[in-house]
Parts: sequence; structure tokens; C-alpha cells
Amino acid sequence: MSDQVLSALEHFFLRWQRDGEARRGLPLCEWEADWRSPCELDEPKEGRVAWRPHRRTEPADFTAMNEALELTLHPAAQALFGGWFSRPVPCLYKGLRLEFVLPWNEADLDLLKENLIGHLLMLRKLKRSPSLFIATTRNEMTLVSLDNESGQVWLEWLDSGRRLVLAPSLPAFLERLETLPQ
Repeated sequence: MSDQVLSALEHFFLRWQRDGEARRGLPLCEWEADWRSPCELDEPKEGRVAWRPHRRTEPADFTAMNEALELTLHPAAQALFGGWFSRPVPCLYKGLRLEFVLPWNEADLDLLKENLIGHLLMLRKLKRSPSLFIATTRNEMTLVSLDNESGQVWLEWLDSGRRLVLAPSLPAFLERLETLPQ
């Protein structure tokens, strides 16, 4: 499963880069001296830096998080969050505009882990099955999530608990994503 996720994500990033760079060149983001990333391609110019998603040489370790939650994160989630660094990536899934969530650097991965833990504890308190958010939508109460048990990708309404299956797996979801300009 991990290899399938990494491969599907790599193919999505290649499409995203090809489509975006052909229209506008490399994406730029605000540069922060104390928030560096292996995604950065050049030295900053006028407070901005060009970047591309960056595949990690070693996957991130989720052992401590799994032990703290007494829950094993789905292998697809570990591959997704632990395999790449990136800025949020705007995209479409069947017309739904979303931003894919990935860490920018190691410190951002730690923050992401904390947010995932908070999300999982909230779901536990509400007696809902565990899910891991993977993308945001324009509505802050609606997330795209990975079901931690089945690996399905859901559209999840946090306020009501309603969930709609979008894809049977994360690789299937990634293959259907459409690119949007950065």
C-alpha cells in the first residue's frame, strides 16, 4: 500500500508541476529564514522562493504517535505524510476544490502530527471511527479524510458526523485529482 500511495502521489505531483510550470513557471511562496524546507529550489528573491514538492529520502517515523494514541495509523496515511514535503497543493476532485495537506519541513510535520492527534482525540470523544484529514475544503467544517480502518477516502462533515465515500483507497483518490494553478 505504501508504494502505491507514494507512486500515485509522485504521478500527481508530476502532473501538477507540468501543468502549473507550463502556464506560469515555478510556484513561488513567501520565504521565511527560520522556516526552511528541502522544497526550496533557489535563494529567495524579493521575499519569495521557488519550490517544488520534495520526496524524502527516509520516511518519517510515526511509532511514537501510534503508541501515544494506542492506534496504528493506516499505512496509506503514514506514506502520505511521511514520504513528501510540500506546500498545500490546490486541486479538484470531481469538481470539489480542495487543498492537499502535507508538511513543509520536519517542524511542520511535528505540528501536523499534533493536529492529527487532536483530530483523532476529538473523534474518539464523539465516539466516531478514526479518520485522518488529508485535505481542506473552502468550508472549514468539511474535510477530506482517510478512514483509518478501511483506507477509504471520505468527504467528512465535522459538525454533523456525516461521511461520504469519495474513493475506495488513497491511490484511487490521488489518480482522480485534477491540477489547479498555484
